[in-house]
Amino acid sequence: MAYRWLAPALAVSLLATVSVAAPLPAQLRDASISYLESGSDAARTRLFGAIEKLPSAQRAQASLALGVGDFEAKNYEEAVRALESAAADPVLGDYALYYRARAFAYAEDFGSAAWVLREFQHDFPHSPMLRDANRLRIESLIRQQELRMAESALQDKSLTFSEPARLYLLGRVRDLDGKNLEAVELYRRAYYFYPFSEDAKQAEERLDELRGRMGSAYPEAPIDWRLARADALFTGARYGDAAEEYGYAIPGLRGKERERAQVRQGAANYRRVHTTSAYNELVNLKVSDPALDAERIYFLGECARRKNQIAEFERRAEELKTKYPQSPWYEVLLFSLGNYYLLENDTAKYRSYYERAAREFPKGSFADKAHWKVCWRAYLDRDPRTRSLLEEHVRLYPDSDQASAALYWLGRLVEKDGDRETALGLYQTIAQRFPNYYYALLAEQHLAAARASGGLQGHWQTLTAALPGPRRLAEAPRPETQRLIERGRTLFELGLDDLAERELTTGDYRQPDGYWVGLELGRQAAARDDFFTGLRHMKRYGFGYLRMPLGSVRREFWELLYPLPYADALEARAKPHELDPYLVAGLIRQESEFNPKAVSRAGAMGLMQVMPAVGRELARRLGVSGYSTPRLHEPDISLRFGTFHLKEALEQFQNNLELTLAAYNAGPSRARTWLTWGDFHEPGEFVETIPFTETRGYVQSVLRNSEMYRKLYGGGPLRSTTPSRREVERAAGN
Repeated sequence: MAYRWLAPALAVSLLATVSVAAPLPAQLRDASISYLESGSDAARTRLFGAIEKLPSAQRAQASLALGVGDFEAKNYEEAVRALESAAADPVLGDYALYYRARAFAYAEDFGSAAWVLREFQHDFPHSPMLRDANRLRIESLIRQQELRMAESALQDKSLTFSEPARLYLLGRVRDLDGKNLEAVELYRRAYYFYPFSEDAKQAEERLDELRGRMGSAYPEAPIDWRLARADALFTGARYGDAAEEYGYAIPGLRGKERERAQVRQGAANYRRVHTTSAYNELVNLKVSDPALDAERIYFLGECARRKNQIAEFERRAEELKTKYPQSPWYEVLLFSLGNYYLLENDTAKYRSYYERAAREFPKGSFADKAHWKVCWRAYLDRDPRTRSLLEEHVRLYPDSDQASAALYWLGRLVEKDGDRETALGLYQTIAQRFPNYYYALLAEQHLAAARASGGLQGHWQTLTAALPGPRRLAEAPRPETQRLIERGRTLFELGLDDLAERELTTGDYRQPDGYWVGLELGRQAAARDDFFTGLRHMKRYGFGYLRMPLGSVRREFWELLYPLPYADALEARAKPHELDPYLVAGLIRQESEFNPKAVSRAGAMGLMQVMPAVGRELARRLGVSGYSTPRLHEPDISLRFGTFHLKEALEQFQNNLELTLAAYNAGPSRARTWLTWGDFHEPGEFVETIPFTETRGYVQSVLRNSEMYRKLYGGGPLRSTTPSRREVERAAGN
């Protein structure tokens, strides 16, 4: 491990933070995984033998792997025996007890299952299995017909349940007790107020049964409950279901609730691209509530945009200005108009609407984005107010995603005015405050030629004082976090990967020591060659990494964020086309996050997200025999086709990398069109002018990813020091 990457104080603590428990042997993990996957007698014998070789202190713990394997193999009696000894383990006893109870329940010994879990909450109040254990106990009591005991437990507010589970299980108790009306109410509460829970689905099935049994005695659902369910579905982006539920509720509603349901039904239909229905539902609707009426007018404007009725689109914005000038819906519609005219390249109109959004809603949700569009248009137009606008953006929105861009282009202006020292100071500030951003890459290119002699002074120092600093990381995990990591690591060593992930993801990623949990999750994912999942965990637990200097945290942190699986194939496929392997790695990280099974919304597949039609054409051109579309999920096929496609795209665009990446993401015709939108003096001007947020972010991300790969691996072979499963197996002599 290259500890030169560490800040000195942090390096000491990182080196001192070691596992307090002796690790379990790799052979135990291998044997456990073999049994979990196969369930065979031979695999069980191998696992049992590996456990027998352990010191007595570790045998109880390792019996958890045997018991879970027995359970998965449906050998419930053996599972009960194995898990009895595992339950005595002080580290993972909660998992053993839970799985022992499950084994009893699956063997239909519900009395024993309930008995095993009777003190679970008292003994393991912080276990990730607590809700599942409490639920299993209640379900076992219900299966025993111990309805009074189950009801008492469900009404005990000190016991931990999810609320939909509590409602559903109480419904089951009432149902079995013959109290049909009470059961209907409880099932409905789960169904209407928690529509995304598994219990809602089960409650719906039970309600259907009760409807059949009760006939005309079956009561209608309260209208306000239907409205609550519709609102929840709308918030959860289930727009088709929401529109249907609003439709059921509207006839029984009155007043503002009816108005809200009508407006949201139209909004839901708009969101699911039933534009004509949405427009017809909203256009003649009379709404007394100002906030709802503003929402109605906004969606009418968006319907008009989608139907290409731009005069009405604009008219709806003016209607909002007249009637509800403070409404956030007015801001959203102004910003939407700006976006529309941006895509049309109508510079005067889009600047006008963005200016209005920024001026009239200086603290609004889109203020920083609208203000930045005004700044950038001024820069391209060589507007004399550009410098003051850029300074204003940094001052007003130091936390915005565009702050580094504003500083960079301010530096370019200052440099053109002859103040090179201040420009270098601004570039230095970007490199320090936004070290892993796209604009840090550009700033470092200027700094490489000439280093600034000092920092910013006076006015410039004041301007940059409020810029955000890096996330503060804990030098060592807290005791409770260390215990969590140890439990997760032990579960992983036992081959119980799903349980290990479940354990670790209970860690709070927002805490200063949360990234330690991310490191463990990343390591475990890398060890099983699941770099995609590891990267996802690292992005969550290592949030803020784009503003963290490389030397502030150990190299492993960065390697898990910028992994390099398939390095041999990547180099082999990039070399014949004279492609930069770091560029290819950076592109893959952005395209698929190294998930060979990835499929995009558009249908692109594999590591390099090759479209099926392109894959078929390339297979023919490259003479790949036995090709079929599913083979795009094979890493080497994806790399072979993707690198060839990228090489051809670069040739098509005369090796203009930024233009090529824009075309790779949004299509060649769009990229060529955008190139005509300005007299660009440097590549960064073209990149910032790309009107699609997704494509602009894509180009910037691929380029900054490439630079990170170059910094991490440029001094040596294209390899990660974080071991993969294959490397671990090789080291163990497997």
